Order: sequence, then C-alpha cells, then structure tokens
Amino acid sequence: MIVRPIKKSVSINSIVSKSVFLALAFSLSASVAVAAPRTVAHENLHSIVYAAENVEKEQLEKGQVVVGLKDVGSTKYVTGKILITEPPEKVWPIMVNPFEFQGKISPRTKKVEVFTDEASLSVMKMTMDTSPVPFLPQMSYTVESRYEQNDKGGRIEFRRIAGVVKDFRGCWDMAPADGGAKTELTYSMYIDPGFFLPQWIVREAVKNELPRTLTALRKRINGVYQGEERPERQTIVAATPKASHHTVY
Repeated sequence: MIVRPIKKSVSINSIVSKSVFLALAFSLSASVAVAAPRTVAHENLHSIVYAAENVEKEQLEKGQVVVGLKDVGSTKYVTGKILITEPPEKVWPIMVNPFEFQGKISPRTKKVEVFTDEASLSVMKMTMDTSPVPFLPQMSYTVESRYEQNDKGGRIEFRRIAGVVKDFRGCWDMAPADGGAKTELTYSMYIDPGFFLPQWIVREAVKNELPRTLTALRKRINGVYQGEERPERQTIVAATPKASHHTVY
C-alpha cells in the first residue's frame, strides 16, 4: 500500500517532465521554423549546387565525360559534357563538319549527303551502320541543323525531318573555359527510334554512346592541332570560323 503513492508520484513527475520538454522543444522548433526556414533551405541548396559544380569541374579537368539528364518541357534529354584543351575557334571547324564524323569521330557514320549548305543552315542525309545488330540494313535519316556562332562560343540545334528514325533532336553547346584557352562542350540528345522500346532503355544506350563520341571528337581535335593528323578537306559553309552570327530559332 505504501508503494502505490510513490509510483503515482513518480508517474506524475515523469509526465510533467516530458510535457515541459515537449513544450520547450516545440517552442524552439517553432521559433526556428518561423525565423529562418527559407535561409536554411537556401543555404543548403546553394551548398549542394556548389558541391555538384565542383565535382563536375574536377571530373572535366581529369578528362572525364560528365553524363546527365535534363528536362526540356516534357522531354528528357541525355547530356554529355567534355573539356577540350583548345579554344572554341579551333573546336568549331571540326565539331561542325559532318565529314569529320564520317568514318573518323563516329565510325558508324558511313555516308553524308548535303542537300542545303548555308552559313546558318544545313540539311543532310546521314547513313548509319547498324552493326553489331545482325540482319539489319544501314539506317538513313535526314537532319536539319541551325548554327549560331559568336565570340563566346557557338551552338548547333538539330532535328530529324525525314527517315526511318521517328524523332531525333538536340544541340551542341560550346563555351570558352580557362580564360578562353579551352572549350567546354555539351551535347544534348533525344531520340525515339519509332518502335516499341522503353525510353529508359534508349537513354541508357545513349549514355553509353555519348562518352565515346565526345572522347573521339576531342582526340580528333587534339590530333589535328598537334600536327599528328590532317583535317578533312571536304566540309560545309557553317564550319568556317565565325561564318555566321545569327540567332537560333
């Protein structure tokens, strides 16, 4: 009988202590929430973005290709970014020239036919090898490209206008780096082959292919400007440095 009031007294003290603690915790959390929710969120977001940018910069400086995704409206593009140790004006003539890709940068590109050749616009038919997929013929599609070149870099926007591929579009973005001594190049691409295949599988295939293409492009550029290789003599008007200064639309 003596034990019961003691238990009751302890129980009451425990409840009071917990209530005081919860009230204090709630008041502190409420004051923090009212005083600085946006500041904390903003600082955290800024730190995350800053850290991600530093990691990407380190990867690029090590020669790696940074692959990612970006949303353009409801369409998800695969992106590949690379750092090239040549200035934009030296990257542009090789990057823009489709004949540099034929059998060199992109071994799958077997044939290029140019229908429209202007400083700001080109229309070309590309024939691609489908190997190692057996029993499939070479695949052809026609692509329209629009070019913008300026003192800070350049941009190419392209889209499929005919051919077996249902949808193929994207862009090349070129920007100066390291005070203009280098070039940061980003390739963004979306493709719909036109037959049933989940987009995540298509994106994974593109993620595997982009690093090869960008690495081969950098190797080709370095080879040309280090005197180890000769540039392709056949080219298009848009590949001429500063051939145009128009706005892409």
